[in-house]
Amino acid sequence: AVPLDSIFHYAADEYLKPRVPVSLWGPSGKPYDYGVQSFIDVNGASDFVTKRLGVKIKTPGRESRLTRYVDFETGKEVNYTGPAPTALSAALVKYAELCALYEDMILPTFRDFPAPDDIPEDLLIPFGDFVKKHGIEALVPMLFQVTGLGVGDVTRRTTLVVMQAFGGPMARSFLGQQTSFAPASERNQDIYDAFAKKLGKDVLYSTTVVSSKRTKNGVNLIAKTSSGRFVKIKAKRLLLSIEPTKSNLAPFDIDKKENKVFSKFDYTRLYTGIVSNPSLPKNYSLTNLPETAAPSNFLALPDLPLLARFEWIGTDATEELFRIMVIGDRNFDSKDAKKLVQTNFDTLVKSGAVEASDSAKIKFVAYAQHGPMHMHTSVKEMKKGFIQDLYALQGLRSTWWTGGAWVANFQTHLWWFNDLLLPRLVQGL
Repeated sequence: AVPLDSIFHYAADEYLKPRVPVSLWGPSGKPYDYGVQSFIDVNGASDFVTKRLGVKIKTPGRESRLTRYVDFETGKEVNYTGPAPTALSAALVKYAELCALYEDMILPTFRDFPAPDDIPEDLLIPFGDFVKKHGIEALVPMLFQVTGLGVGDVTRRTTLVVMQAFGGPMARSFLGQQTSFAPASERNQDIYDAFAKKLGKDVLYSTTVVSSKRTKNGVNLIAKTSSGRFVKIKAKRLLLSIEPTKSNLAPFDIDKKENKVFSKFDYTRLYTGIVSNPSLPKNYSLTNLPETAAPSNFLALPDLPLLARFEWIGTDATEELFRIMVIGDRNFDSKDAKKLVQTNFDTLVKSGAVEASDSAKIKFVAYAQHGPMHMHTSVKEMKKGFIQDLYALQGLRSTWWTGGAWVANFQTHLWWFNDLLLPRLVQGL
């Protein structure tokens, strides 16, 4: 066993937190989580949170809002009718069964993913073709609105990418076959505050690595704190939980073998927040859907870049608070996201979809970058053995890797992955 005091952690932020700042205290005193809404209970995650971290949990409710469908590019109302509940339920059941066929290949790790010639055909075809093949088109609107939108138009992405965004555990959760949870306080930060309390002084906050040297014999890092102080960190092994983008990897002395793998990744960028404007209708979710979705084209979806919706989250008529989620490609930055929100709002006002008011500007009450998301590569690279090459990097140059690029972009899935990874990391120390 490795004693806790021999393990050191550093974090770029001033406190431990999930992938996005989660809470805003509203006028009513209620915390609004504008990022993660719930946690899927896999691999004993709820017991870990309650018994190990001491955080009280509850079963999350699924909020129901009146929905108006509007094409945010034209401002026109879309006369759209979604799938009947029975059709959606049947499609969800079938999808969960299909996910189960491949689940051991991708959860909680890709270590057992098939060799290139043995990858099931269904995983590499466009998801639009997959749902048509299996007659589950009725699933697509819900899948997209819940988490699938993070990859853009899911019908154009491979089934594998979509199953990472909305896979078997998520499907079973909606079917009532797998539980999910949220903090009883309705404040997700409580979980990460509990983590911080457990770790104590073993975390160096507000710290950024500026240079490093990694070899098979160990790792040396130079880190800079928020006060400008430089800290030298010497370790036998390093675990990185960053998304392997070019900018994130810059201080880590990446070699040719690592770069050859990481350079093949593509990804999306996601921004989330809470906005306010008196023109936006309370009690409604204004949901972005192309005109081609009318009257019931379940495979017609907006593609990148997109603002998913203006969703009212207030608790009474005095609160003009609307949750937003904006997704773009790898080059879509924070300014682009804010500009798109304002542009879409202007289009809605100009078309009459929302009533004009004295205020033509969207007010950003809270706003955060969710970071690079849904790391993936092309079908061509998958057939060349990309997954095997990626996992071959584990342990190379005394470095181990975790995060969404290695499994899926869900917190409890990552905990599950880490439970398997950490024993390998400390083996022999």
